[in-house]
Amino acid sequence: MRQILWAGLILMLLPQMAYTEEIDAAAGDALLKLNRHFINAHTVARKLDLAAGGPIILLKDGQLVLIRNGKETTSEVLLPRYDTVKVFAHMPVAIYLMLGPPGAGALDTQRLQQLAEYHGQMDRVEKQLDHIGLEGEQLKRQKQLLAGSKQFLEHVIQQQRCSTEELYAFTRSMLPMIQANIAEAAASQLDAMHRQVTAWKKEMTPEEWQKLRVSVKGAVLAREGNLAMQYFERLLNLEGPGMRLIYMERYVPPTPMQTLLATRSVDRGISIAFFDNPDRMFRDVLVDAAAEHIKQMNFD
Repeated sequence: MRQILWAGLILMLLPQMAYTEEIDAAAGDALLKLNRHFINAHTVARKLDLAAGGPIILLKDGQLVLIRNGKETTSEVLLPRYDTVKVFAHMPVAIYLMLGPPGAGALDTQRLQQLAEYHGQMDRVEKQLDHIGLEGEQLKRQKQLLAGSKQFLEHVIQQQRCSTEELYAFTRSMLPMIQANIAEAAASQLDAMHRQVTAWKKEMTPEEWQKLRVSVKGAVLAREGNLAMQYFERLLNLEGPGMRLIYMERYVPPTPMQTLLATRSVDRGISIAFFDNPDRMFRDVLVDAAAEHIKQMNFD
Protein backbone atom coordinates (compact mmCIF):
# COMPACT_ATOMS: atom_id res chain seq x y z
CA MET A 1 0.00 0.00 0.00
CA ARG A 2 2.87 2.34 0.92
CA GLN A 3 4.57 1.61 -2.45
CA ILE A 4 1.40 2.55 -4.32
CA LEU A 5 1.18 5.84 -2.40
CA TRP A 6 4.84 6.64 -3.14
CA ALA A 7 4.33 5.84 -6.84
CA GLY A 8 1.27 8.10 -6.98
CA LEU A 9 3.15 10.91 -5.28
CA ILE A 10 6.04 10.63 -7.74
CA LEU A 11 3.67 10.73 -10.73
CA MET A 12 2.04 13.85 -9.32
CA LEU A 13 5.37 15.59 -8.87
CA LEU A 14 6.98 14.71 -12.20
CA PRO A 15 4.89 17.02 -14.44
CA GLN A 16 5.32 19.86 -11.97
CA MET A 17 9.09 19.39 -11.96
CA ALA A 18 9.20 19.33 -15.77
CA TYR A 19 7.28 22.59 -16.10
CA THR A 20 9.12 24.46 -13.36
CA GLU A 21 12.65 23.68 -14.54
CA GLU A 22 14.38 26.74 -16.01
CA ILE A 23 17.68 27.21 -17.83
CA ASP A 24 19.85 29.95 -16.37
CA ALA A 25 21.51 32.57 -18.59
CA ALA A 26 24.92 30.90 -18.73
CA ALA A 27 23.48 27.51 -19.69
CA GLY A 28 21.22 29.11 -22.29
CA ASP A 29 24.16 30.97 -23.85
CA ALA A 30 26.22 27.80 -23.97
CA LEU A 31 23.43 25.87 -25.70
CA LEU A 32 22.89 28.70 -28.19
CA LYS A 33 26.56 28.81 -29.14
CA LEU A 34 26.70 25.04 -29.46
CA ASN A 35 23.72 25.04 -31.82
CA ARG A 36 25.32 27.76 -33.93
CA HIS A 37 28.11 25.31 -34.70
CA PHE A 38 25.48 22.85 -35.99
CA ILE A 39 23.95 25.58 -38.19
CA ASN A 40 27.37 26.58 -39.53
CA ALA A 41 28.28 22.94 -40.20
CA HIS A 42 25.00 22.44 -42.08
CA THR A 43 25.68 25.57 -44.17
CA VAL A 44 29.16 24.37 -45.10
CA ALA A 45 27.83 20.88 -45.94
CA ARG A 46 25.21 22.40 -48.28
CA LYS A 47 27.85 24.43 -50.09
CA LEU A 48 30.04 21.35 -50.52
CA ASP A 49 27.05 19.36 -51.79
CA LEU A 50 26.18 22.00 -54.39
CA ALA A 51 29.80 22.29 -55.49
CA ALA A 52 30.32 18.54 -55.94
CA GLY A 53 26.83 17.38 -56.79
CA GLY A 54 26.74 18.11 -60.53
CA PRO A 55 24.54 20.49 -62.55
CA ILE A 56 21.18 21.76 -61.30
CA ILE A 57 18.08 22.95 -63.18
CA LEU A 58 15.63 25.25 -61.45
CA LEU A 59 12.16 26.06 -62.78
CA LYS A 60 10.70 29.19 -61.24
CA ASP A 61 8.47 32.05 -62.41
CA GLY A 62 8.31 30.79 -65.99
CA GLN A 63 12.09 30.48 -66.34
CA LEU A 64 14.48 27.56 -66.53
CA VAL A 65 17.83 28.19 -64.83
CA LEU A 66 20.82 25.92 -65.40
CA ILE A 67 23.54 26.08 -62.72
CA ARG A 68 26.66 24.38 -64.05
CA ASN A 69 30.34 24.88 -63.28
CA GLY A 70 29.57 27.94 -61.19
CA LYS A 71 27.66 29.65 -64.01
CA GLU A 72 23.92 30.38 -64.30
CA THR A 73 22.09 30.30 -67.64
CA THR A 74 18.44 31.44 -67.83
CA SER A 75 15.83 30.68 -70.47
CA GLU A 76 12.17 31.76 -70.73
CA VAL A 77 9.77 28.84 -71.17
CA LEU A 78 6.42 30.63 -71.00
CA LEU A 79 6.09 31.97 -74.53
CA PRO A 80 3.57 34.64 -75.68
CA ARG A 81 1.18 31.99 -77.04
CA TYR A 82 0.95 30.45 -73.55
CA ASP A 83 -0.05 33.74 -71.97
CA THR A 84 -2.50 34.59 -74.75
CA VAL A 85 -4.58 31.42 -74.56
CA LYS A 86 -4.43 31.55 -70.76
CA VAL A 87 -6.00 35.04 -70.76
CA PHE A 88 -8.93 33.86 -72.89
CA ALA A 89 -9.41 30.70 -70.80
CA HIS A 90 -9.59 32.90 -67.71
CA MET A 91 -12.44 35.07 -69.06
CA PRO A 92 -15.34 32.74 -68.12
CA VAL A 93 -13.66 32.01 -64.79
CA ALA A 94 -13.40 35.75 -64.06
CA ILE A 95 -17.10 36.18 -64.83
CA TYR A 96 -17.94 33.27 -62.53
CA LEU A 97 -15.89 34.83 -59.71
CA MET A 98 -17.56 38.23 -60.18
CA LEU A 99 -21.01 36.63 -60.02
CA GLY A 100 -20.23 34.35 -57.12
CA PRO A 101 -21.05 32.89 -54.83
CA PRO A 102 -23.60 30.85 -56.81
CA GLY A 103 -27.17 31.66 -55.97
CA ALA A 104 -26.47 35.32 -55.26
CA GLY A 105 -29.62 36.27 -57.18
CA ALA A 106 -30.11 40.03 -57.57
CA LEU A 107 -26.90 41.99 -58.20
CA ASP A 108 -26.15 45.20 -56.34
CA THR A 109 -24.84 48.40 -57.93
CA GLN A 110 -21.23 47.69 -57.06
CA ARG A 111 -21.34 44.22 -58.63
CA LEU A 112 -23.03 45.55 -61.78
CA GLN A 113 -20.38 48.25 -62.11
CA GLN A 114 -17.64 45.66 -61.80
CA LEU A 115 -19.25 43.56 -64.53
CA ALA A 116 -19.69 46.59 -66.79
CA GLU A 117 -16.03 47.51 -66.40
CA TYR A 118 -14.97 43.99 -67.30
CA HIS A 119 -17.27 44.10 -70.34
CA GLY A 120 -15.49 47.27 -71.41
CA GLN A 121 -12.11 45.56 -71.16
CA MET A 122 -13.43 42.71 -73.28
CA ASP A 123 -14.52 45.26 -75.90
CA ARG A 124 -10.96 46.56 -76.06
CA VAL A 125 -9.59 43.06 -76.60
CA GLU A 126 -12.23 42.32 -79.25
CA LYS A 127 -10.94 45.21 -81.36
CA GLN A 128 -7.43 43.70 -81.27
CA LEU A 129 -8.32 40.07 -81.98
CA ASP A 130 -6.59 40.01 -85.36
CA HIS A 131 -3.35 41.21 -83.78
CA ILE A 132 -2.87 38.72 -80.93
CA GLY A 133 -0.51 36.44 -82.83
CA LEU A 134 -2.94 33.57 -83.42
CA GLU A 135 -4.63 32.31 -86.57
CA GLY A 136 -6.83 29.53 -87.90
CA GLU A 137 -8.62 27.33 -85.35
CA GLN A 138 -6.71 28.92 -82.47
CA LEU A 139 -7.96 32.39 -83.33
CA LYS A 140 -11.47 31.12 -84.03
CA ARG A 141 -11.64 29.53 -80.57
CA GLN A 142 -10.60 32.74 -78.82
CA LYS A 143 -13.27 34.64 -80.73
CA GLN A 144 -15.87 32.08 -79.62
CA LEU A 145 -14.77 32.32 -76.00
CA LEU A 146 -14.96 36.09 -76.12
CA ALA A 147 -18.32 36.19 -77.91
CA GLY A 148 -19.92 33.63 -75.57
CA SER A 149 -18.60 35.41 -72.47
CA LYS A 150 -19.77 38.81 -73.69
CA GLN A 151 -23.23 37.53 -74.58
CA PHE A 152 -23.73 36.00 -71.15
CA LEU A 153 -22.36 39.08 -69.42
CA GLU A 154 -24.68 41.37 -71.35
CA HIS A 155 -27.66 39.19 -70.42
CA VAL A 156 -26.76 39.30 -66.74
CA ILE A 157 -26.21 43.06 -66.73
CA GLN A 158 -29.54 43.62 -68.47
CA GLN A 159 -31.42 41.33 -66.05
CA GLN A 160 -29.44 42.62 -63.02
CA ARG A 161 -29.54 39.14 -61.53
CA CYS A 162 -28.14 35.66 -62.11
CA SER A 163 -29.30 32.28 -60.86
CA THR A 164 -27.06 29.34 -60.05
CA GLU A 165 -28.61 27.37 -62.91
CA GLU A 166 -27.82 30.13 -65.43
CA LEU A 167 -24.29 30.50 -64.12
CA TYR A 168 -23.53 26.78 -64.28
CA ALA A 169 -25.06 26.49 -67.74
CA PHE A 170 -22.64 29.21 -68.89
CA THR A 171 -19.54 27.77 -67.21
CA ARG A 172 -20.15 24.23 -68.47
CA SER A 173 -20.76 25.52 -72.03
CA MET A 174 -17.38 27.26 -71.96
CA LEU A 175 -15.48 24.20 -70.66
CA PRO A 176 -14.68 22.51 -74.03
CA MET A 177 -13.04 25.69 -75.34
CA ILE A 178 -11.22 26.24 -72.05
CA GLN A 179 -9.88 22.68 -72.18
CA ALA A 180 -8.67 23.23 -75.74
CA ASN A 181 -6.80 26.32 -74.56
CA ILE A 182 -5.39 24.33 -71.64
CA ALA A 183 -4.04 21.77 -74.12
CA GLU A 184 -2.47 24.60 -76.17
CA ALA A 185 -0.86 26.09 -73.06
CA ALA A 186 0.50 22.74 -71.87
CA ALA A 187 1.98 21.93 -75.28
CA SER A 188 3.56 25.38 -75.56
CA GLN A 189 5.29 25.15 -72.18
CA LEU A 190 6.38 21.53 -72.56
CA ASP A 191 7.83 22.07 -76.03
CA ALA A 192 9.72 25.19 -74.91
CA MET A 193 11.12 23.35 -71.88
CA HIS A 194 12.08 20.33 -73.94
CA ARG A 195 13.93 22.38 -76.56
CA GLN A 196 15.99 24.11 -73.91
CA VAL A 197 16.70 21.10 -71.71
CA THR A 198 17.65 19.00 -74.76
CA ALA A 199 20.10 21.72 -75.84
CA TRP A 200 21.64 21.80 -72.35
CA LYS A 201 21.90 18.01 -72.29
CA LYS A 202 24.04 18.09 -75.44
CA GLU A 203 26.51 20.34 -73.60
CA MET A 204 26.84 17.96 -70.63
CA THR A 205 28.95 14.87 -70.27
CA PRO A 206 27.09 11.58 -69.57
CA GLU A 207 28.42 11.75 -66.01
CA GLU A 208 27.02 15.25 -65.53
CA TRP A 209 23.64 14.20 -66.90
CA GLN A 210 23.45 11.30 -64.44
CA LYS A 211 24.13 13.74 -61.59
CA LEU A 212 21.63 16.36 -62.76
CA ARG A 213 19.20 17.51 -60.08
CA VAL A 214 16.03 19.52 -60.63
CA SER A 215 13.96 21.79 -58.39
CA VAL A 216 10.50 22.97 -59.46
CA LYS A 217 8.79 25.91 -57.79
CA GLY A 218 5.01 26.10 -58.22
CA ALA A 219 1.64 26.88 -56.71
CA VAL A 220 0.48 25.07 -53.58
CA LEU A 221 -2.71 23.59 -55.04
CA ALA A 222 -1.04 22.74 -58.36
CA ARG A 223 1.40 20.33 -56.75
CA GLU A 224 -0.43 17.14 -57.74
CA GLY A 225 0.18 16.34 -61.41
CA ASN A 226 2.35 19.43 -61.89
CA LEU A 227 3.27 19.79 -65.56
CA ALA A 228 6.99 20.31 -64.95
CA MET A 229 7.19 17.48 -62.43
CA GLN A 230 5.59 15.13 -64.97
CA TYR A 231 8.08 16.26 -67.60
CA PHE A 232 11.21 15.83 -65.49
CA GLU A 233 10.03 12.49 -64.11
CA ARG A 234 9.77 11.24 -67.69
CA LEU A 235 13.01 12.93 -68.78
CA LEU A 236 15.08 11.48 -65.93
CA ASN A 237 13.17 8.16 -65.74
CA LEU A 238 12.05 8.78 -62.17
CA GLU A 239 8.98 7.40 -60.43
CA GLY A 240 8.33 10.57 -58.46
CA PRO A 241 10.05 13.21 -56.33
CA GLY A 242 13.21 12.22 -54.52
CA MET A 243 16.88 13.08 -54.34
CA ARG A 244 17.06 14.24 -57.96
CA LEU A 245 13.70 16.01 -58.25
CA ILE A 246 11.90 18.16 -55.68
CA TYR A 247 8.89 20.48 -55.61
CA MET A 248 8.87 23.75 -53.69
CA GLU A 249 5.56 25.46 -52.96
CA ARG A 250 5.19 29.12 -53.92
CA TYR A 251 2.95 31.29 -51.76
CA VAL A 252 1.47 34.40 -53.40
CA PRO A 253 0.49 36.78 -51.86
CA PRO A 254 2.00 36.74 -48.35
CA THR A 255 0.06 35.55 -45.27
CA PRO A 256 0.06 32.02 -46.72
CA MET A 257 -2.02 30.30 -44.04
CA GLN A 258 -5.07 32.52 -44.48
CA THR A 259 -4.53 32.74 -48.23
CA LEU A 260 -4.42 28.96 -48.57
CA LEU A 261 -7.69 28.58 -46.69
CA ALA A 262 -9.43 31.13 -48.91
CA THR A 263 -7.86 29.75 -52.09
CA ARG A 264 -9.09 26.25 -51.36
CA SER A 265 -12.62 27.54 -50.83
CA VAL A 266 -12.68 29.68 -53.99
CA ASP A 267 -11.05 26.99 -56.13
CA ARG A 268 -13.53 24.41 -54.89
CA GLY A 269 -16.30 26.63 -56.25
CA ILE A 270 -14.53 26.89 -59.62
CA SER A 271 -14.09 23.09 -59.66
CA ILE A 272 -17.81 22.54 -59.22
CA ALA A 273 -18.94 25.29 -61.59
CA PHE A 274 -16.78 24.27 -64.54
CA PHE A 275 -15.81 20.62 -64.03
CA ASP A 276 -18.68 19.34 -61.84
CA ASN A 277 -15.92 17.91 -59.66
CA PRO A 278 -15.15 19.56 -56.30
CA ASP A 279 -11.52 18.38 -56.32
CA ARG A 280 -10.47 19.22 -59.90
CA MET A 281 -8.70 22.51 -59.12
CA PHE A 282 -6.61 20.87 -56.42
CA ARG A 283 -4.44 19.40 -59.16
CA ASP A 284 -2.42 21.27 -61.76
CA VAL A 285 -5.01 22.54 -64.24
CA LEU A 286 -2.65 21.37 -67.02
CA VAL A 287 -2.20 17.86 -65.58
CA ASP A 288 -4.24 15.86 -68.09
CA ALA A 289 -3.18 17.86 -71.14
CA ALA A 290 0.46 17.58 -70.06
CA ALA A 291 0.23 13.82 -69.62
CA GLU A 292 -1.18 13.41 -73.14
CA HIS A 293 1.41 15.70 -74.77
CA ILE A 294 4.33 14.05 -72.96
CA LYS A 295 3.28 10.72 -74.53
CA GLN A 296 3.89 12.25 -77.96
CA MET A 297 7.28 13.84 -77.17
CA ASN A 298 10.58 12.32 -78.26
CA PHE A 299 12.94 11.64 -75.33
CA ASP A 300 15.46 9.49 -77.22
